[in-house]
Amino acid sequence: MKNFILTITLTLYIVSMIGCDTKKSVEGSYIVLKENKPFKSHSKYVIATLGKKNISFNPGASGTYEVSNNKVIVQGKISHVFTIKGDDLVSDNWYLKKSTEKEIKLLQKQAKKEKKKNKPIIGDEKAIGY
Repeated sequence: MKNFILTITLTLYIVSMIGCDTKKSVEGSYIVLKENKPFKSHSKYVIATLGKKNISFNPGASGTYEVSNNKVIVQGKISHVFTIKGDDLVSDNWYLKKSTEKEIKLLQKQAKKEKKKNKPIIGDEKAIGY
């Protein structure tokens, strides 16, 4: 009898989990990396922000996205497919590192200092349509 109750309980749990939407949210802010370095365009490090269905890149490009089969499919000025790896989004050319507001503010502060010192821009601005 105990095995029967355990089997029923386990079956109900599995069925309830299948019915739940277990998709991980990708909403948030990401530092855009290329070749393992923060990518800079127009003297600013590029930050990607994902809302409920929209994506925007600071500075400039925006579009929509959908999540399907552990992929984030971006359409708009930039069309691209990322694979979800933990909290980050990854493709062959780009790595979007999920970041906190504090990390982003520190990075943008660094960009301002670099601009004043005329440091070279990291990355290829033309690669993302700027």
